[in-house]
Amino acid sequence: MNYEAIKFDICCAARLLYRQGLSVANAGHLSVAVGEDRMLVNHFGPSFATLKPENIVLVNYSGQVLEGEAYVNDTIRLHGIVHRENAHAVAVAHTHPPAIVTFSAFRLVPEIYDQESCLLVDDVGVVEDEYEGLAAEEERVMPIANALKDKRAVFLPNHGAITIGENIQLAFLRMVLLEGMVERNLSVAGAAQSLGRKPVPIALESARRAKAEIARIPVLPLLWKDFLTRLRATDPDLFEGRGTAATA
Repeated sequence: MNYEAIKFDICCAARLLYRQGLSVANAGHLSVAVGEDRMLVNHFGPSFATLKPENIVLVNYSGQVLEGEAYVNDTIRLHGIVHRENAHAVAVAHTHPPAIVTFSAFRLVPEIYDQESCLLVDDVGVVEDEYEGLAAEEERVMPIANALKDKRAVFLPNHGAITIGENIQLAFLRMVLLEGMVERNLSVAGAAQSLGRKPVPIALESARRAKAEIARIPVLPLLWKDFLTRLRATDPDLFEGRGTAATA
């Protein structure tokens, strides 16, 4: 397993989340499971905006740093428990996007109003929990881990969201899609009030069909390459010494 490549991808995902306005200060973590009771994760300190590979450390699921010296705050246990309880959650993204945080206060699953949101059909859930501070203890995190057993994106009420995937690219994309889905819901709600009309969401059967049709297109590799091409222009320091292959 190429740890250095994974570290670089985590940094790219973090900076892309920042560039799209989906991160707040230095809150949030991105993690990738790399073995039994092992994950690579950003240590506390650098924001998503400035993350570099040297800021990615190897820790166990309890948050103990296994290589090097770095401070990892207790909330990384959230990632460890999610990885431990969900083998399919190879990559986990947690951050506090503005529209997601707003929508999370309503404890609702968003409606599907556009084609992009079809990609999240059946994958979005809400953790049945009340915000009581930082989530680090087992009993606080288990509802989140359980919600992710059959969902790929969940709202944390009054907090943010967690998305998972087979790799960090997919976890990142699901966070972007979730924020877009919520923004569309808020926009449609405002338009409905102005127009005095009831909006019509896409039927579940149609959304599922669209998701299956899009799945036949090699979307993720091409989209990730495009994201990295744009990131190279805004964050050249991350790509120093990596050559053009870093956008492949």
